[in-house]
Amino acid sequence: AFIFLVLAFAQPYFKDTAANQTTGDPIIAFYIDNSFSMQARGADGELLSEARENARSIIEKSPVNSRFLIGTNEMSGVEEHFLSRIQAFEKLDQISLTPLVRNLDDILSWQNEIIENELLTSTKSGIQHVLFSDFQKHTTLTKKKLGNTSSTIFPVQLKPENTSNLYIDSVWFSSPIHKKNTSKELNIRIGNHNSNALENVEIQIEIADFKKTIYVELAANQKTTSTLSFTDKSYGTKKGRIHLIDDHVLFDDDFYLSYEVKKNTNVLILNGEDAVPNIGAVMALDDYFKTTEKEITSVSKDDFIGSDLVLLNGLNGLSAGIATYLLDFSNTGGSIGLFPGTDPVKNEWNNFLNSVELPLIGAPITSGTKINAINFDDAFFSGVFESKTDRLNLPSVSKVFQAVENSNNNPSNLITLKNGLPLLVYNQNKGNHFMFYSSLDDRFGGFTKDALFSTVILRMCELSQRSTPLFLTIGSDSRYPIHQKITEESPIHVKNKTIDFIPPTFQISGTNYISMSGISDIEMLQSGNFDIWSDKVIGALSLNYDGIESLLTYYTQFEITDYLNNCGFKTVNYSEIGNTSTLSTVDINKPF
Repeated sequence: AFIFLVLAFAQPYFKDTAANQTTGDPIIAFYIDNSFSMQARGADGELLSEARENARSIIEKSPVNSRFLIGTNEMSGVEEHFLSRIQAFEKLDQISLTPLVRNLDDILSWQNEIIENELLTSTKSGIQHVLFSDFQKHTTLTKKKLGNTSSTIFPVQLKPENTSNLYIDSVWFSSPIHKKNTSKELNIRIGNHNSNALENVEIQIEIADFKKTIYVELAANQKTTSTLSFTDKSYGTKKGRIHLIDDHVLFDDDFYLSYEVKKNTNVLILNGEDAVPNIGAVMALDDYFKTTEKEITSVSKDDFIGSDLVLLNGLNGLSAGIATYLLDFSNTGGSIGLFPGTDPVKNEWNNFLNSVELPLIGAPITSGTKINAINFDDAFFSGVFESKTDRLNLPSVSKVFQAVENSNNNPSNLITLKNGLPLLVYNQNKGNHFMFYSSLDDRFGGFTKDALFSTVILRMCELSQRSTPLFLTIGSDSRYPIHQKITEESPIHVKNKTIDFIPPTFQISGTNYISMSGISDIEMLQSGNFDIWSDKVIGALSLNYDGIESLLTYYTQFEITDYLNNCGFKTVNYSEIGNTSTLSTVDINKPF
């Protein structure tokens, strides 16, 4: 009786595990979308600024003991830490626009992983997720199940006043050839994400010494291509900027490009036992082509260095060693023209042709071998003939090798015979690869004596000039070749007046490449024109932002809440900040 009396007055406490899991410091996990689309203007200014200020308001009104996780599209190691109130305010002030784009799956998984790791050493409490984003449709909503989904989530959609946008979609030259004193065509494609057609949209072009302003008409919700011509009057590297006059979303209104006007195209001719002198004679017609001839029996790997085009002249055997040299050369962007001898070793040739995705060599054929048609529509013959006509006096070919296509190749036929077989074929797998399905020997016809032969050879050389990419997109899987030797003492730098950056480098077949696909590159780089340095300037590189956010289309409230419900969140409180609503009116000031 005495023991029970003591127990009654002592009021013993028995630990309740479930209750304990709901105590502790509250956690608020913010996501602040800082992608370029948040540059659009809302009712109270830039959407990113609105997101920061409303997040600040929530932090100010949260319980004193709250802890905050503030994540952006960077999702960096620095953001993987819980913050105090003062630290959270400092973090908000540091958030700026970034080219990085994330989907909600990645953001929520990242947040939950950090929270779960933290809760291994602390008690679980009411966890609130607050997502500030415009919820653009470029991200995919996969609705995969996430980790800690028992918490409440508050998607806050920031809506711009204006969802129209003008942007530069792409820029390219009609021909890859850049020669001094030769006219070229520059194509500029502008997108108009707007329900209204626009007139007199101003575009400013500045490329080296060439400057011009044009005015274009843009159809509603369409892309329009404008073309202008200009001429490079000097050799060397040319840097350019295309600027679109727009007053809304600005990140996609500039486009940068760079290229080189070279003095020569370097051609290596490898002569076999059935070589003809005609190829070298054609090369001598234009001093723009710097030619080196080697016997196939004495060639080494070093002979390929610095070449733009390798022409195989009259080879019958194509050994594994030569094939390896050619493939390495091709893998680094080199071009190859193939002119077999009179009796090619089929298994050796076909092994190589299969590797470069060209039709194989079959049996010799002597019927229907008159040239029937030229593919005038292909870029290979662009500007070569004054007009498309069937009345050309085409040369004769008395014997050809059957071109045997297989599922691995999708070539372009440039010259076709009466029997329907191709005579000249090419593809553009990494570099240009040309294959002539006959021999240039006189016993196979008089093709080398016709002007079409000279045209074909010179055009191969022109189109094979090695060129660096006109531009790279920051964050995309793209690479830039560096043909100079790199040493540890002189690492590659990418720099301009404000940025000096050492990019990751890698090798393919002995050629060095720099990459712009890593996350660190995106965080450090901006669009613009840059010099590539080693111990001196060795090239130019132009960088542009990804235009994935140029189309200002957004998910609806239903799509957002349905996605989050399907992810496993039981409580989803949607709100929006736009022209007619603010965060204070949708009861999210105190989400507890």
